[in-house]
Amino acid sequence: MPTIADILAAAGELKALPRAWQHIDAVLAREAATSEQIAAAVAADPPLAARVLKLANSPLYGFSRRVERLSQAVHMIGTRQLRELALAMAVVDLVQGCGAARALVFSYLRRSLAVALTARSLAQRRREANVERLFVSGLLHDLGWFALFLADAELAQRCLAQARSRGESVERSEARELGFDHAAIGEALLQQWRLPQSLSEPVRWHHAPALANSQRVECALIHVAMVTCELVGVIDALGLTTPLDGSAWDLLGLEPTACVDSVREAEDALAAMIDIFVGAGE
Repeated sequence: MPTIADILAAAGELKALPRAWQHIDAVLAREAATSEQIAAAVAADPPLAARVLKLANSPLYGFSRRVERLSQAVHMIGTRQLRELALAMAVVDLVQGCGAARALVFSYLRRSLAVALTARSLAQRRREANVERLFVSGLLHDLGWFALFLADAELAQRCLAQARSRGESVERSEARELGFDHAAIGEALLQQWRLPQSLSEPVRWHHAPALANSQRVECALIHVAMVTCELVGVIDALGLTTPLDGSAWDLLGLEPTACVDSVREAEDALAAMIDIFVGAGE
């Protein structure tokens, strides 16, 4: 059976983040960078610039007036938030360029965006400091499964089929078959990309948030967002049911209606976000 290192080595385009994003990230990471300097770095990547402007004018932000200039969009969205969103767009481009079947890629990205939007909405209801970080974590939560599929589609499908036939979770089926699950693959991939623990840990523990070391609220938010999306039917559960972790629910202290409302908000915004994140990359 392959190791995690074997799977990452066979995951093709997912091995590294694009150099264009690395350049933009370096600019965004500079505390002294002005909105104009950041806008110039973003403008050097026309598809990214178009996405940022569309995002600034989307219902996700609901600004009262139309945003016409990149520097204005940078100022209104915020540098830290823009850094998270630029990473999300880079990952979407990476997934779209991996050579997998178009229908599979679209289905995967639709599911990921639905969970991302729901996690962001839940984070807003809890007044979390950086809701875009939760959006990115939601977008990345199942990246390990996608990497496994790219590396060995037959193995990934076999794990899904076994989970359905046994009535168990896919991560349990993967652990029995491989000795690890797709969440561990996702964490290893994000570490290979040198992304912070604040992103890799929610990916690692989105099925078992109680096991997280330092990002328990973030892990719980991704977990509850994923489970609620499946229960409400916004995303395809692939014939499987993810059990809700009661400790995650207790930790967040949310009302059931808040979760359903967050999913509905995500559902309302999903088409626009697919157009911005996925459509622009096609």
